[in-house]
Order: sequence, then C-alpha cells, then structure tokens
Amino acid sequence: MVTKVDIFALGPSPYDEVEFSRRRKVKVRTSGEELFVKAPEDTILRKLLWYREGGEVSSKQWRDIVEVLRVSGAEINEQYLTLWAEKRRVDDLLTRAQAEAAAKLGS
Repeated sequence: MVTKVDIFALGPSPYDEVEFSRRRKVKVRTSGEELFVKAPEDTILRKLLWYREGGEVSSKQWRDIVEVLRVSGAEINEQYLTLWAEKRRVDDLLTRAQAEAAAKLGS
C-alpha cells in the first residue's frame, strides 16, 4: 500500500503560526507510528487561499474544500473557520463551499 503525504514548511504569517500550532498527532499504523496532520479547518482555509490565489479555477481544490467540509462537518470549529476566513478574505468562498457541502449532505 502506498500513501501520499504532502509536507509544508512553516510560513512567516500570523496565520501560518496559528495553523502550525493547531496540528494534531494521529496514529497511522497499528504498530504505533504517528504523524502530525492539520486540523480540518486549516485544510479548508489553506485550500480556499490556494483556490483564490490560483484564479478560482482549480476544480480539484474546490472539490477538496467541499469534501472536507462534508465529511468533517460535526468536528469543525465554525467560529475559528469563520474568523480566519474573514481575516484572510475568503469568507465569500467559504459561504459558497458550505452551501455546496450542505446540499451534498441533503442529496
């Protein structure tokens, strides 16, 4: 079995610091190996930023955003997500993605 892992360096912005501090340790094997992973809110926010910076054309980024919202719904910290979406000026995209994720749950 092959697993793809993306590795990112810590950036210089205040959001980068917050994002890094919120990482979570998860067990990846029954033998005990662990990795740090982003919180779902930070995955959504980062992908919203990339989507905006890329001219809002990447269907892969958009699909990922909607799917993380859909599958992580109950565990998402909405207050944190909304606050940082507003600060990073992607709150319009977040609202649109949330509506699309909700529609998928309803179908």
